[in-house]
Formats: sequence, structure tokens, C-alpha cells
Amino acid sequence: MKSVILKTAFSLAALSTLGLVVAKSQINSSLLINQSSITPNFLIAEAKQFYAVERITDGDSIWINKNGKKTEVRLACIDAPEGKQFWGRESTTKLEQLLPPGQKVELRESGKDRYNRTVAEIFVASQSVNIQMVYEGNAVVYPQYLKNCASNKNQYLQAEEYAKIQQLGFWNQQNPVMPWDFRRGKRSNQPTYSLTPANTSNLPACINSDCNCDDFKTQAEAQRVLSAFPDDRFRLDSDKDGRACQNLP
Repeated sequence: MKSVILKTAFSLAALSTLGLVVAKSQINSSLLINQSSITPNFLIAEAKQFYAVERITDGDSIWINKNGKKTEVRLACIDAPEGKQFWGRESTTKLEQLLPPGQKVELRESGKDRYNRTVAEIFVASQSVNIQMVYEGNAVVYPQYLKNCASNKNQYLQAEEYAKIQQLGFWNQQNPVMPWDFRRGKRSNQPTYSLTPANTSNLPACINSDCNCDDFKTQAEAQRVLSAFPDDRFRLDSDKDGRACQNLP
């Protein structure tokens, strides 16, 4: 794909640092990073090992086939808008376009999250899918976890600044609410969705902050929360089969 120079508030030098000199009109299912300007930090130093994409969960998590085992991967250092949030569905659709089933990817892993998902930067042809999502406004930088991408954190921040200036995707709204705030019930002045059940007296206190499977003693307790919040804002149903925290007794 031929890259073209964008006339934006970003300098050419900044975009070259990102390796993302592309036209907004060229955004489609292909990765748009200009390979000729990739900096060393964009490349994976270790021996290449490829894994096939199984499916996309949402705008910041996917399932891959890792050595014959289905493994969920949480994209490191970014946070995508929730499904019921502005640009949430579009974010998921974009990741599906970038990573169709069977797509071979490389991982730069940084550990496990509290849901036991592998946290990693995902690369296609040595180009960061995570940064691509931020650059196009389909996800935002997750400051709390940016330390997991220390070697190229400036590229994440520059990508986000560009998306803000261009008002791309998630940033094309007034008073955007960050995904982590949205999950905790914060809303903007825009039309919102009713996500809170009328009766929460029989639900655990964690619903007022952020539940996870460690908050429950039994699978039935977790299932009650999932039933009360069918949008799965707490991500208790990681494989989307309708059952919450299946490893619990």
C-alpha cells in the first residue's frame, strides 16, 4: 500500500516516529503503518513465533490458537470503548477487520491480567496492532498500564494525540468518557444507555466499582451479576457462552 502525507497538525517527523504516515481516507482492513519508517522499538527482538487468530471478543481482546490451545489475549496498554458506549461497536468491527480469523500474529507478552488473560502487544508484519487501534481512534491509551509498553510508550501517546487532533472515532464526540470510567458508571451529558438494574440489593458490593471472578465464591453468584448486567460490563463471560466465571465451583 502506498502511503501519502497527511496535512495535519502533527509534524511529519512525529508521524515518521510513529511509522504511521497514511491518509485518513485509506483506513480499511489493512494495517496502515508505513513499514519504511518503522523505528527499532516497533520491531520484536526475539525469535518470531506466529499464532493464528481465532476470533475477536471486542476492541481490545482476541482469542488465538497458541500451540494448539485457545488463548484469550488482552491488548496491552490500550482500552477500547465498551459495546454500549459511543464507538464501541465500531471499535470491535475495526479489530475484526485488522485481525480476521486465521491471521498470523506475533505477541510481545507482559504477563497476565486478573481475568487470567495473556496481556500482550500484537504485531502483524512487525507492526503494532495496538498502536494502530489508538492511531485511528478505535481505542485510547490506558495510562495505568502504559508501563507494560515502556519501550514504545511515546508512540502510543503520539498516536493518541493525533487521533484527538483529527477527532477520529472515539474522539469525534463532545465530553468523551474514558472506557474505564464508563465501566464504573460515569456518563457524559450525551444520551446514555440504561445499564443498571432496578434491584441490586441481592448483588455484591463490587458492582459499584469493578467486579471480577475473585469477588465470588461460587459460579452461581457470578452468574447473578452477569444476568443483572447482560452487557457484561465486568467481563465475567470471557468466552461469550453466557456463563460467568466458569472456573468457580
